[in-house]
Amino acid sequence: MEQPNDQNDNNNKNDNSTESNETAINIPPPINNTTTTSTTTNTNINVTNTNTNTNADDGKTTNNEENEDDSSYEYIQGQRICIIIDSDESTNRALNKALETFDKEKDELYLLAVTSSLDYLNDEKNDAKLTLYKYEHYFDSIGIQYTPIQVESISITSKIISELEENEIDLAYVGAQALTNVSNPDNIIFSAFSFIKQVLLGTIVSGLKSASEKKDCKWKLEIVN
Repeated sequence: MEQPNDQNDNNNKNDNSTESNETAINIPPPINNTTTTSTTTNTNINVTNTNTNTNADDGKTTNNEENEDDSSYEYIQGQRICIIIDSDESTNRALNKALETFDKEKDELYLLAVTSSLDYLNDEKNDAKLTLYKYEHYFDSIGIQYTPIQVESISITSKIISELEENEIDLAYVGAQALTNVSNPDNIIFSAFSFIKQVLLGTIVSGLKSASEKKDCKWKLEIVN
């Protein structure tokens, strides 16, 4: 690398001063104002700006780290926990299992309900809505914050995986018998379709288990009987 002349050094210093002033607009003023100036020769320094935000309401701390590619990642002290919601009893046991290690000061909780978009009579959607409301009421009563998610898709398995990845879930809990029965057996067409699909492709839980065992999977799955 060629040695910069004095004029270029001055220009670089002016540019750095301008960039520092622009950066200071977006960052809250620090408590202690200390400015340190150093001179470095033939050295390239990559600077990473980290903004730390503390939520006074829940005591959680998140770091928004600005990388060289201008992408932003949010970090928390604990884990992002997701409970896959269904109206069966195994989901209740999955919830209790999740709460055994859940830290409401550090962890984040997600409640995920996914239904089939082929449910034209809305039996599954209504049942999921009522079940999700029941769990929301429960967590409200014990003072645990959560993020509810209710979506629908033709492929429930693929949609659950997509939501887990999009929300950067670390650990997902699901009941072993969850998402296997239809809400209204009198809905003959949808019941027959669900049965044939399970015979050909396996249950939704088995599909999630296979996805979680892949090497590139970033989330873990715990199946509770």
